[in-house]
Amino acid sequence: MDAHRVPQVTITPDGGGSSREMQQEDWGENPVDGALRRKLSTSSVSSTGSSAVESEDDLLSDSESKSRGIITLEHLVDTGENKPWWKLKTIVQWPFSATQRRKVNWVQLAGHKGNFKAADEGTILKKYSENEMLCFERLRNDALLPFVPVYHGIVEKDGESFLHMADLLMTFDLPNVMDCKMGVRTYLEDELVRARERPKPREDLYNKMVQVDGEGPTPQEHSQRGVTKPRYMQWRESLSSSNTMGFRIEGIKKCDGTCRTDFKKTRSEQDVMLVFKDFVGGNAKIIKSYLSRLLEIRQALTASEFFKRHEVIGSSLLFIHDHTGNAQVWIIDFGKTTALPEGHTLKHNVPWREGNREDGYLWGLQNLIHTLEAVSGEGSSQE
Repeated sequence: MDAHRVPQVTITPDGGGSSREMQQEDWGENPVDGALRRKLSTSSVSSTGSSAVESEDDLLSDSESKSRGIITLEHLVDTGENKPWWKLKTIVQWPFSATQRRKVNWVQLAGHKGNFKAADEGTILKKYSENEMLCFERLRNDALLPFVPVYHGIVEKDGESFLHMADLLMTFDLPNVMDCKMGVRTYLEDELVRARERPKPREDLYNKMVQVDGEGPTPQEHSQRGVTKPRYMQWRESLSSSNTMGFRIEGIKKCDGTCRTDFKKTRSEQDVMLVFKDFVGGNAKIIKSYLSRLLEIRQALTASEFFKRHEVIGSSLLFIHDHTGNAQVWIIDFGKTTALPEGHTLKHNVPWREGNREDGYLWGLQNLIHTLEAVSGEGSSQE
């Protein structure tokens, strides 16, 4: 492998392949240049800040393949050769050894095949979404601009369009990452209406439900081994803290390689506090940094014309910190954020009733702030 052609690692949803530990020979004859930045993410959160773990985006599509740990290596430099990507049928075993970590310093794991590609240093390409592109354009002169990924416009690659965005992990060394999905629901009202028009029982949604709660389906759903989309969507939200607190934890990837996505039943403030304590390793300084950033975000949201005039669905707050104490929170994922009709605005902190389009974002943010204040007030082992 040429020293200038450094492999980019992305998760693909392909099945198959046996699990084995990645060996040095998998990288070719030449070691990867140690000057590359360390970047660790997961199939749950990518460095673009896009969640891909059991998201309602996935549930609403009929193609619900999920990442199973298969990795694809894509060269960062266009050699002019029309060669297919090098697919390595394996599951990466984390963490790498110290030697491997020095040689493989920047690893980008993303959740959906084809959704992300390598770009210039410090940037990433995310598969084009007209809705998300319009949101970035509208945010250019908005109070929220400092809190969203830097947007560089649209680029074409391999015959496809992509949004050119900043890599949010660029300034971190072996980061810890948490994705919190904001709001009381992750589906648009229009999606709920459309799903009701064709209430076809689906076995895949039934299986997802019983995996979480065997008593979740009704006797009729058990007998037909099927659950409709509207039923599943509303059940999914009622199960988690989306219903009780206006946000939920989607996934966590820590610098030691551990990855957790088992938060579907995390509902109470006490449970969420325990998750945050573990996430920061008892570091009060990091919690205070997160709190400060959340307060800034809240202030920006209340001043934002964009926020007032959009139904914000499926958006997340991405928490990132590392061992140096560097900590940030970013507003990410605008694929479902939808403009309201002319003259309409939302409060974002009143209960949702079908038809009012309220999303509960500010209510969830306030509960998140209260939760971190409670964690901070209990003290910690590190300052």
